[in-house]
Amino acid sequence: MLRIAVLSILCATACSKQGDTASVDPDSQSMSTARTSDPNAPGMYDTADDEAPKDGRTLQAEACDGGRADACADAADMFEQGRNGAADAAKAREYYEKGCALGHRPSCGFFATMLDEGKGGPADAKAAREIYLGACETGNMDQCHKAAISFEAAGGEDELTQARELYAQVCKSGQAPACVAEAGMMLFGEGGAKDPKKARPILQAACDGNDAMACVHLAEAMENGLGGKKDKKGAEAMRSKACTAGHRPACPAATEDAPKSDAKAPAAKP
Repeated sequence: MLRIAVLSILCATACSKQGDTASVDPDSQSMSTARTSDPNAPGMYDTADDEAPKDGRTLQAEACDGGRADACADAADMFEQGRNGAADAAKAREYYEKGCALGHRPSCGFFATMLDEGKGGPADAKAAREIYLGACETGNMDQCHKAAISFEAAGGEDELTQARELYAQVCKSGQAPACVAEAGMMLFGEGGAKDPKKARPILQAACDGNDAMACVHLAEAMENGLGGKKDKKGAEAMRSKACTAGHRPACPAATEDAPKSDAKAPAAKP
């Protein structure tokens, strides 16, 4: 009996301890839950510290600033076209210039065009021509053609001479618009001697191929008898063709009837 009583006491004590271990304090659980859901609690991930992801334009601009020439062109194009933000011609020009300074030839071409046209900053045709000529010397006929156009626009005697020489160079490479431009200068003796007999067949062939400027020059040759006989009707037909090909200055001006209010009133009878 004594042994049974001792066992009962031991069992009661052990069971009591086991129950205490298994039980959960509701207040303690609530505090634990509150602690782990508190965003300010130590160890919690704070999303407010995250940086906004950078857009493509910013990434390319940073890469350009780090010395990547191709990234300069990409950033400039995004600024120019208004991608990943508002269009900004000044920024586009800045990044094309950076790309050019790093030796990226396409960037130089775009930078020169912006200089020539005064986009994103003051116009500087002389600086643009220097860039065009640098690319032209490497065999880039497109840049030679741009240089010729810029020299012709300058209009001075020396500039016209250089324009004609460049047009001739580009024409030999097979670019028809340069041939037309050279023939137009031959027609009137710009940048060199007159040679309308050589110019006229070049213009005729190009006009037959629907080159609007060739038709314009050919019309002037026909009207004035340059390089061949005068043909005023033919000249009118060439201007009409130039108009159809998209050269609006060659289109006849629309005639408008004078407003009735402008008409003179009949004289009163005596």
